[in-house]
Amino acid sequence: MTDETDKTESMERDERAVARRNWHRYEYGRERGHREFCKIARVNEGMYLGGGLQWSEEDRQALLAAGKPCFEFNQILPKVNAALGYQIANRMDIAFRPRNGQATDDVAGTLSKVAMQVGDNVDLHWKETQVYADGLIQQRGYFEIKVDYEDSLLGEISVEALDPMDVIPDPDAKSYDPDSWSDVVVLRWMTYDEIEANYGEEARAKLEVEAPDEEDFGDDFDDEERNRFGDSTNIGVDRLGEMTVGDGCKRVRVVDRQYWRMERAECIVTDTGDIRPVEGMPEQRIADIIAAGGFRTKRRIRRVRWTVSTMNHILHDDWSPFNHFTIVPFFPFFRRGLTRGLVDNAVGPQQMLNKSLSQYLHTINTTANSGWITWAGTINNMRPDELEERGAESGLHIEMKKDAKQEHMPRKIQPNQIPQGLDRIVDRSAMLLEQATGINEAMMGQRGPETSGIAIQSRQFAAQQQLSVPLDNLARTRHLLAGRMLEIIQSFYDEPRILRITETDDRGRPITQSLPVNMPFEDGSGIFNNLTLGEYDVVVTEQPMQITFENSQFVQVMEMMEKGAPIPWPFVLRYSNLAHKQEMIDAMERQAQEKPDPLLEAKVMLLRAQTLTEASKKDKTASEAVNKAVEALYSAMQAAGVVAQNPAVAPLADEMLASAGFEDKNGAPVVDGYGAAAEFAPAAGAVPTNTDPLTPANPAVGVTRGIRTPETDGAMQ
Repeated sequence: MTDETDKTESMERDERAVARRNWHRYEYGRERGHREFCKIARVNEGMYLGGGLQWSEEDRQALLAAGKPCFEFNQILPKVNAALGYQIANRMDIAFRPRNGQATDDVAGTLSKVAMQVGDNVDLHWKETQVYADGLIQQRGYFEIKVDYEDSLLGEISVEALDPMDVIPDPDAKSYDPDSWSDVVVLRWMTYDEIEANYGEEARAKLEVEAPDEEDFGDDFDDEERNRFGDSTNIGVDRLGEMTVGDGCKRVRVVDRQYWRMERAECIVTDTGDIRPVEGMPEQRIADIIAAGGFRTKRRIRRVRWTVSTMNHILHDDWSPFNHFTIVPFFPFFRRGLTRGLVDNAVGPQQMLNKSLSQYLHTINTTANSGWITWAGTINNMRPDELEERGAESGLHIEMKKDAKQEHMPRKIQPNQIPQGLDRIVDRSAMLLEQATGINEAMMGQRGPETSGIAIQSRQFAAQQQLSVPLDNLARTRHLLAGRMLEIIQSFYDEPRILRITETDDRGRPITQSLPVNMPFEDGSGIFNNLTLGEYDVVVTEQPMQITFENSQFVQVMEMMEKGAPIPWPFVLRYSNLAHKQEMIDAMERQAQEKPDPLLEAKVMLLRAQTLTEASKKDKTASEAVNKAVEALYSAMQAAGVVAQNPAVAPLADEMLASAGFEDKNGAPVVDGYGAAAEFAPAAGAVPTNTDPLTPANPAVGVTRGIRTPETDGAMQ
């Protein structure tokens, strides 16, 4: 029993020692620059928001004591919003392409769709805007990307935007990439329920036993207050005489630290020489790498250690499941550890503008009521102190005593002139604000001195060049975030799952489809859409916001149509902003299907006419052939009649046909001497008679007179 007690106490001492080291590292980072950063970030936040936050409390009280105003004319807010508008109008589009190994174009396309689904699921576009705004205003912005198992047992990628004042990078680092930092600390103000949900019941039990009484980070006297919905005023006693307790949940300070440590671990070396830790890698992926020429080995490698603690207790202390820190930074202006935002250089001009305008108005107010010159006992309706108070009123009536002389009438003191140069200081301050931020009137959508659209666009383009450095660093942050996302997808999306992907078809219509990934084939021959294999490059591009992109496309399409380009109307409607454009496109396509195309109808009619013409030509040809055959037959019969009546002409006819090239189908001679002519000839004097008494015979003479009857041509009559 004693040994077990000693072991438990030893473990507790070790845990407390680890927790204290974790806490000391947080204090080291705070004292090595983070406290000063928080002060600057707090000032910059107030300069951006305005509403009374651009004046420090000490300056405000001093001016009020001197009877001077402290006005604010916030010019930083619209200029920063103009810079944010460019990022909002150009969203991030993540894609992947195969690099080596078993990477394929099909899986690269699937990975791109998975990244799109992840971005939509975590509201990445809006969180990127928040991180970009944090960087422009407070010098630094931070993403946190990890895997969350709260909504899915398989795990889903989670992306959050952290408060820059709660993230302490390695104070000794000087690189943009967190891989070169030795550690990073995230400060969290958590309830017991949140601790139990994230770190288990045992972690909560430790805190409930000790019950630490702490305040949030920033509530210390030497620290800067964090933004929240409530303020930091002291909690008082309510009407029932009891102390008001926020939401009834106790909270504790938590230090979440990730740092690099060397460890001898089992690794796998790919065929390209890349070293990957085996821990957490799917077995199928290990087998595929070995089959491709890789091998397993043990060696000392650098891994991420993850320790989460309060001041005295360890909540979590283990190796991180990720190959990198979960923190991805964004620094608008970065020079080897020194960070700046868009507001930093605008603080001085904004303060100068506020002070000069306040002084200008104060000077006008004091000179407008310059005072009166009076003679004692000459005013009848008010005392001198009343004249002092009411002397600047409009319609003031002063009644003189009856015996007062004309030269003793009250006279207004001539006010002093406004000091020369005070108004120019105001103008100079406004100009310095524009120069410090690089945001001109044209980029803010206001009309400047330019008169042509080309000149305005030129100034807008020049202003965007002023944002080229922050936008380039934003692209770098996007690339880091996409790389982390790819590694998490390939490491943790290793089980079969079905994702819902929404895409647009060729006509811009959204289509939702199911995307199966890591699905084994039924015959066991492989895995469909295996995301764990191969290595891929990250391709991050800017995609204009839908409304902005469609507007520009619509203008270009309309200009092309004005130039005579035959663009179909469904394509024109696709880039418009009409509310029911898809229904219009469908209706136009249905009308096109129901209503025949006039050109197509004309082609059909032409083909039909051509068919009839060909048929007519064939009929004409057949008719002509028949006519020719009949004519030939008639001629042959005529010739036969001549030969029959005069057989002597047969040899002559045979010679004539032979010389003309006639080919006899029955053999020579062509014309046979026909000797039976008498058989066909009627007997001489044999005239047919009719013995019918009802129809007596007609006389032969004159019966056919005037009628042309067929006869044998060339026959002797």
